[in-house]
Amino acid sequence: MIKGNFLILFLIFSLSFYGQNDTISVVKNPNISVVSADKMNVVYRGLPNPISISVPNCKSFEATGVGVYKVEERYQIVPGPGLESIVEVEIILLDGSVKKEEHKFRIKNIPRASGTINGLKCSQCIIEMSKEELEDAIISIDYNLSLYGLEVKDKVDYFEIEFSNTNNFLIFDNKLNDKALIIIKKLPIGSIFKINDIHLPNPNNVCRVGVLPIKIMIVKDWQTNKN
Repeated sequence: MIKGNFLILFLIFSLSFYGQNDTISVVKNPNISVVSADKMNVVYRGLPNPISISVPNCKSFEATGVGVYKVEERYQIVPGPGLESIVEVEIILLDGSVKKEEHKFRIKNIPRASGTINGLKCSQCIIEMSKEELEDAIISIDYNLSLYGLEVKDKVDYFEIEFSNTNNFLIFDNKLNDKALIIIKKLPIGSIFKINDIHLPNPNNVCRVGVLPIKIMIVKDWQTNKN
């Protein structure tokens, strides 16, 4: 039986304008600290991408651009259409003069996300779970971004459960409700049902790829050996 723990993930991705040699090259002028992005600088479409900006030896600076906004003391980019996202930085230097910079980031589409239950996912197979395990199971989404050092921590706000072609309904939560559990309790061992249309909050209304569904087979409980 497949087992695992679930983590609801939220995106963490920092693209630094200063001090990261693997992603940024800095023009050699410490008085104005002009920074240019190299080929490693990437932002992902459909998700907010936090960025860090450090401009030493200045009075103040402000970053602007399409999809660029500030959250507390940090900036984020929500990439739109196209192949690159541009961040413009206006810097007021110590002598009162103004310096403007432009930084470009390549835009990539995120991989297709997978639905998970208790942290388990399997796009080409069926997850086996007991009725007891399903009682407190948590539904989430894995955007398959771990190789990129990114995380998504938003909680699922609704999903569809499908027992048959005529018995589908939405659940506005990240776990099975009483109605679903009553149906599951009556199903014989070996029954298969699906969880589709898993949805995360999307306050910025950004374009996201569809989520792969979860197929679940009900099996006997290995601890209590009950249906």
